[in-house]
Amino acid sequence: MPTGRSRITEFVTGIAGLLAVGVGAWMYYAPSDWFLGGLVEGWYFGMFIVAGVLLTIAFGFLARMDYVRDSAWTLGVVVPTVLALAAFGAAIIFALIWIL
Repeated sequence: MPTGRSRITEFVTGIAGLLAVGVGAWMYYAPSDWFLGGLVEGWYFGMFIVAGVLLTIAFGFLARMDYVRDSAWTLGVVVPTVLALAAFGAAIIFALIWIL
């Protein structure tokens, strides 16, 4: 019987992505007279992009691991796949907004 793979990679990457979202949201509401106020405009877009990429990786790992285990497109595979695509789409949208 094969041993199951640990989900530590998915959890660490997902938690890092959620922390990046939190820092990005906090920087969005940071006052402009703050001593790092000059960084505020671009900082939160960068954090949202990083968060989207990290969440894409975490959900992608989770979906792939469940697909290998189940060998079928079950609900446990489809939901992380959709979440990974949504996170990737959000990262692309924030990158385009930041560029434009």
